[in-house]
Amino acid sequence: MEKMKALVKTGKGKGLVEIREVPVPIAKENEVLIKIKAVGVCGTDIHVYRDEMVYNPPVILGHEFTGTIEAVEEKVKGWEKGERVIVEPHLGSCGICRFCRSGLIQLCPQKKGPGWIIDGAMAEYIAVPYHLLHRVPDDMSDEEAGLAEPAAIVANALLDRNPIQAEELVVVLGPGPIGLLAAQIARAYGARKVVLAGVDSDEALRLPLARKLGIDYVVNSQKQDLPALVADLSDGEGADLVIEASGAEQAINQAIDLVRINGRLSVIGIPTRERINVEWTKAVFKAINCDFSFSSSYQSWQRVVSMASRGLVDLKSLITHQAPLEEWESVFKDLQEGRGVKALLLP
Repeated sequence: MEKMKALVKTGKGKGLVEIREVPVPIAKENEVLIKIKAVGVCGTDIHVYRDEMVYNPPVILGHEFTGTIEAVEEKVKGWEKGERVIVEPHLGSCGICRFCRSGLIQLCPQKKGPGWIIDGAMAEYIAVPYHLLHRVPDDMSDEEAGLAEPAAIVANALLDRNPIQAEELVVVLGPGPIGLLAAQIARAYGARKVVLAGVDSDEALRLPLARKLGIDYVVNSQKQDLPALVADLSDGEGADLVIEASGAEQAINQAIDLVRINGRLSVIGIPTRERINVEWTKAVFKAINCDFSFSSSYQSWQRVVSMASRGLVDLKSLITHQAPLEEWESVFKDLQEGRGVKALLLP
């Protein structure tokens, strides 16, 4: 049986990740085999590495990826070997539940997340159902395509579920990849002003990158008065939309403070703890319209391809690391210690 290199979480506990030789998957009915060109390192991969979330070892990490079709199962129509693709990570969705039948396969209870529940893409090959594929246009690089998945998450939150509205004051909390993408999409889709806030640990890399990307106001909330800035920009009313992209308890409560009465809160960040303390009464009294967004939709992936092709978002500037799969350990270390924004591993 043909073998390939893969980055595997081998067991329960902190660490326990290594390169292994594993069988190359075979494309089953209605599947294609993809040769991986680039795979993004997500916070989820770090959480699995740290033993901070549910996972099913031994399991190949990775769910943000792009590649080329290597083989096509005989029942697959409309796709050919050699085509460049990106892939929705909604493997295992059943196709018959109310969510699947409503076009919300990302919410299917049967879905199995690649990279933590089933084998993912930090490997040389992966087999996936063809209905999850999107073509990569010639004017979209492999590097940009490798960031399609996090961009699709943001597009789902801010263009599908809780759409940006023209002339809004938008505040983004958390300058990680999701926050940097959210700030760019808010600006591209009509926000009057965009404020992006981080903390001291973001000063070296992420806040300067936000300034380079042209975000209107980039703030270290531990050194600057973020509430005063928002009040000044809104005649004291507060932000029309606050996007919480950090998952930090303090930031979630700050979002409630910063949004105006009857304003909107879009929650994309995921806390590392199951339970956090939130000023719920204040949120109710302000009549905040809150949307919790998870994962990505078909149309959000299509939007990302269009946005990248038209130059509405800069995906490449977020990439601070590109390294062979064998150098995963140094890449993970840099990301955990704040020395990177977005990393791509190249199997």
